[in-house]
Amino acid sequence: MSYQLNNVLRLHARDAIFFTNSLTAKTLSGNRPKNFVICNSYPKSGTHLLYQILYSIPGLKKWDDIISVQALCGIMNTPNHIRWKLGSAPSDSIVRSHLMCSQEILDIFSEHHCKLFFIYRDLRDLAVSHARWITKEKRIFLHDIYQQQPSFDEQLMSSIVGMPLGSPFGSNLSQPNIAQDFSRWHGWLHHPNTLAIKFEDLVGERGGGCEDKRLRIVSQIMEHLQISMSASEIETKFSSQAMNPEESHTFKKGGKGSIGGWRKHFKADHKAEFKKIAGNLLIDLGYETTLDW
Repeated sequence: MSYQLNNVLRLHARDAIFFTNSLTAKTLSGNRPKNFVICNSYPKSGTHLLYQILYSIPGLKKWDDIISVQALCGIMNTPNHIRWKLGSAPSDSIVRSHLMCSQEILDIFSEHHCKLFFIYRDLRDLAVSHARWITKEKRIFLHDIYQQQPSFDEQLMSSIVGMPLGSPFGSNLSQPNIAQDFSRWHGWLHHPNTLAIKFEDLVGERGGGCEDKRLRIVSQIMEHLQISMSASEIETKFSSQAMNPEESHTFKKGGKGSIGGWRKHFKADHKAEFKKIAGNLLIDLGYETTLDW
């Protein structure tokens, strides 16, 4: 109880700061809408890879914060938190976010001029990255529970099947299975004003992908931003060889941004549970054509 109370009080104090900063910014701008590029993702899907490309575009500003639907302590953030935090960012910022697709989020974005991007990834690679992240990051609400598990195999399974409320006994923390969790973000794939990007198409040959696909995606990014840039300019500036992967958080902590790394970690039971929970979702996302993998 004290853990939850301390976090609730801390989050209220944090939101008071964002509210004040947002109100000040609104006053200074004469209550005019701001311009934002929203670099949104399902967590652990390559936010920083897309961010690296966006902040290399002249005229766009880095903003060293992330807006998320859930705080690191596990408590869900409120619409006002998201509204105030976004409003506190400078105009023309690239805003990294982990925000599900909902009418409340779309209403908040509509208060400004936003160019929306959404990056997603093979959920099997994502499950591996998620399990690693939880075990390394002490601030994450599931960290202690994962640390109590005897092997990475069990930690990976938890990232696939989720953590039910009360497991381990007495725990007030929970996490849905990977398909249930991703379903909250799924709407971005079909949102008419959002450019949805596969991580695997953007990573380029340096991460085991296709360089031509990467450059085509970068061209689509420019078109979405209504920026004119020739194919030769794009190749010179944005090829995976021209950009430093070590600047990307995904490359550092996600197996160097490689594709298909899940095959090294998935055992037969991981595959069986994943097929049961999210096999059809993989087909829907275009990562498999059948459940025979």
